[in-house]
Amino acid sequence: MTHPMTLWIAIGSIALISFAFKAVGPAVLGGRELPVRARSVISLVAPALLAGFVVTAVAGPGWTGLDPTLLAGLATVVVLRRRGAPMPVTLLGAVAVTALLRVWIS
Repeated sequence: MTHPMTLWIAIGSIALISFAFKAVGPAVLGGRELPVRARSVISLVAPALLAGFVVTAVAGPGWTGLDPTLLAGLATVVVLRRRGAPMPVTLLGAVAVTALLRVWIS
């Protein structure tokens, strides 16, 4: 399974790169707007990469080390978001479910 710290470093790196793109854009463009298509692609880069990291972490190396506790955490995210829970509550709920299942299974 991917080391959890590696995942957090990747998430932090993606956040910094996304912030850098958003900060440098206005300086480079000099007040001009990007085309709508370019803005939509840029806005989807970070979520797409993050989704890839999550899938890789859940499925494990070579797709053989599936972690059911992570699947339960992701299911919790889906349920809470569909019920309109705010993102911090959703994340705390997913972490709690995953942690409790790991303690219970161990």
